Amino acid sequence: MIKKSTYIRSFTATQHKQLEKVAKEQNIKTVPEILFFSLNSYLEQKQEIERLKRIIQFKKDKIDELDLRIDFFKSASKKIHELSNYLKTKK
Repeated sequence: MIKKSTYIRSFTATQHKQLEKVAKEQNIKTVPEILFFSLNSYLEQKQEIERLKRIIQFKKDKIDELDLRIDFFKSASKKIHELSNYLKTKK
């Protein structure tokens, strides 16, 4: 149970419950330890989010590149088909 210390007086009831949950799951005894753990977790999550954003952007760029290739091959296929039909009519 977390005491209503200086650190958490302004926290809402929901935030207080979240702190207690973190303390229980991580076996943390004091509010400063919880806050430092939360800060470290936040920074790690922020880095992970940035990494995932870069991966997503890379995948989007790759999809765009593949879409351009598909368009090129569709266009080339259409031209080949037109040429084939033209050659058939010439014979």
